[in-house]
Amino acid sequence: MDFGINSKVTVDDNFELQPNSGGTTTIFDNTLSFGLTSITASQEIRLTGAGVLRYANIPGRTVSGFEDPRLQFNYKIENSNSRLTADARYRRSDREFLDPFQVEQEEQILDGTGLFAGGGTVTTRNAAISYETGINAPLGFRITGSHAEKQYEDLSILNSRLFDTETNSIDATVSAKLSPVTVMRFNAGLRRYRADDSVQTDRETTDYSIGITQDINQVWILGAQLGRTEVDTIDTVGTRQTSGTNSQLKLTRTLSNGSVFASYDATVNQNGTRKALRFGRDLQLPRGNLSASLGVTETPSGNTGSNAAITYSYALASSNLSLSLKRDVSTNNNSEEIIDTRVAVGYGYQIDAISNLNFAMNYGRSESADDLSAVPTVDRTTLTASYSRALTQDWDLTGGVTLRRRSDTSATGDAESNSVFLTLDRTFSFRP
Repeated sequence: MDFGINSKVTVDDNFELQPNSGGTTTIFDNTLSFGLTSITASQEIRLTGAGVLRYANIPGRTVSGFEDPRLQFNYKIENSNSRLTADARYRRSDREFLDPFQVEQEEQILDGTGLFAGGGTVTTRNAAISYETGINAPLGFRITGSHAEKQYEDLSILNSRLFDTETNSIDATVSAKLSPVTVMRFNAGLRRYRADDSVQTDRETTDYSIGITQDINQVWILGAQLGRTEVDTIDTVGTRQTSGTNSQLKLTRTLSNGSVFASYDATVNQNGTRKALRFGRDLQLPRGNLSASLGVTETPSGNTGSNAAITYSYALASSNLSLSLKRDVSTNNNSEEIIDTRVAVGYGYQIDAISNLNFAMNYGRSESADDLSAVPTVDRTTLTASYSRALTQDWDLTGGVTLRRRSDTSATGDAESNSVFLTLDRTFSFRP
């Protein structure tokens, strides 16, 4: 059992991050968290939750009460030949108090909607279950079902890109080990997407594919996949169908200090076929790791944009550095082709056994990938510098400053904010 308490006081000169600040905001958050973990030889159970007791004095209004409830459940049971996993997550948050970069890192996906203003409340519910058998057998089978929904309420600024969505999907894979160096896979998937947007979108996507993984020799591995995708869309405009060939080809070479690869992907969605070419390198360094890929993506309309994915870490006896960059072309909920770019830099320096300095920078940009699209360009940057000190074995004190900036071509000017914060926290564990 793990329990935690985190008390944080923040003073911000433009908390709402508007072009014209309405005045100084003071926020007092007390975050209560708990976790239950049970691990045996064959199964794992994890249950975590958190909530915030908040008082915020914002110019012209106050916010108080229990906010941001979060609950997450993970379960896994397995033996030598089969595995069952189940996951579920719930969160209801005031969007004003959310850090979009933190949300994206926690959910491990890019979600450009977090860069848009609009306030209000967002509720997310996610659930997935997967069963796999024949893990070490010549013939294997896996089936996965998932559900995801997002709901918005009381948006202070109406935004055509913030609306309720629901996605349900099921995927099945049959794998056949034809030899010690050859594996063949058959995949089928069905995805149903519904949105409470201006045209009430109802979309069904069906995928079929066959793939093979071949160890050419001790250092070269070839992976290939070929299939077909069909997309049926129904909305108030009418009924449309898009179909095409999806494919993937990847060649990997294992090196003494990592690997190098080249890949080509063609995926089909409601807009047509998107093609991406990537070249990458994974490198093990004496004091860190580097993983990088660079390439180019072509949208269904024929426009091209660069893609990149880079992570780098470096550690010394008293300091550490981390860097990540992700840039890719995707289709948003309005069926618009967009380029999302995220950059994160972190540096930590240990002053002595009980204190350290930390610096962090997060940058996000969402922009159109097509010349004629009306997608606004949104830039958001957060800079944080903090000092932490262990007061006792159980209690930690952290203080620092945060600078935020947002630019939106659909808004009337840029917005900046400066804040200072002080945090006192403690986490303790015990076995019941």
